Amino acid sequence: MSDESNSTRALRPNPTPPAPTDWLNTDETAGQLGLKPKTLINMRSLGTGPVYHKIGAKVWYRGRDIIAYTNSRRFMGTGLRDES
Repeated sequence: MSDESNSTRALRPNPTPPAPTDWLNTDETAGQLGLKPKTLINMRSLGTGPVYHKIGAKVWYRGRDIIAYTNSRRFMGTGLRDES
């Protein structure tokens, strides 16, 4: 048995990115980013997370927006944004 707890394992980003045309809900998007859903909800409120779509009471994220968000968060070192 591993020393790693289930909660730590659950916060790892999903290594398989979504297809650009996929639509994911908050829980699925949080899983893709290695976040708790509550963290993603807070980021959405602050305007610091990926672009989302609200249709009625439902919130949806497009795969291409999740990919764009993760690409915008690339850094080569402390404070050095990767421009590639």
